Amino acid sequence: MNDTVSIVVGKARSAQAAFERCDQSAVDETVCALAWVVMEPGRNRALAEQAVADTGLGRAEDKILKNHRKTLGLLRDLAGKTSVGVIAEYPELGITEIARPVGVVAAVTPSTNPAATPVNMAMFSIKGGNAVIIAPSPAGLKTTTVTVNYMRAELEKIGLPADLVQVLPAPVNKALTQELMNAADLVVVTGSQNNVRRAYSSGTPAIGVGAGNVPVVIDETADFAAAAEKICASKIFDNSTSCSSENSVIILDSVYDHAIEALKNAGGYLCSAEEKEGIRKSMW
Repeated sequence: MNDTVSIVVGKARSAQAAFERCDQSAVDETVCALAWVVMEPGRNRALAEQAVADTGLGRAEDKILKNHRKTLGLLRDLAGKTSVGVIAEYPELGITEIARPVGVVAAVTPSTNPAATPVNMAMFSIKGGNAVIIAPSPAGLKTTTVTVNYMRAELEKIGLPADLVQVLPAPVNKALTQELMNAADLVVVTGSQNNVRRAYSSGTPAIGVGAGNVPVVIDETADFAAAAEKICASKIFDNSTSCSSENSVIILDSVYDHAIEALKNAGGYLCSAEEKEGIRKSMW
């Protein structure tokens, strides 16, 4: 194993062993502490602006909104969920379900979201009693490292080992990330199809989400103006770097003209065949 990976994984295992003794209340407090890293308005703005400066991707104002809403939504989803110790009992069956941490999670994060995704990955991991090591994209390394340092500071404030959350040190590359995936107990990867394939072939259990390709269907039941406005807002949000942005529109023949007109009114432009081919040649 690479010495760098061996060191960070060793630290993560020691921290996780101590954290495993925490009860549900302490786990939930820790999740909230990590969320505050990007929920605090001043820090949110600084991280959003740094992300755009470092990667050249997206818009700072949109990233501020994304950082806040993604994290708030995740807090909502995790609130009140039992994740450590006894999580269910079935006396009639003589069965008791006990949650056990996986151990060390390797979280591969994309350049499109170098602040919120590391925090959200850490929240998921910590909720299950695990330690997490973030493997950022090289372009997002600086922003992610600052974000992880904030998380580590918040952990220390509540008396927990900072090594519950770590980031691979520079220089981050595919070989180092692969070593981490091989050494961890679980891989969670968000990003390119290449990263997802490498995670699934690492020999470590993996959960992957690749590039988005979201279609939206417009049929006879649609409010055409509202649909067009929502499609436009989603597609241009953060300069369309989000994997949940619409990438295609499927329109039923019976409402085609109405839908196209609504999309034009919302700011869309319908290319001719020649224009479409020119765009294809220029971009791809």
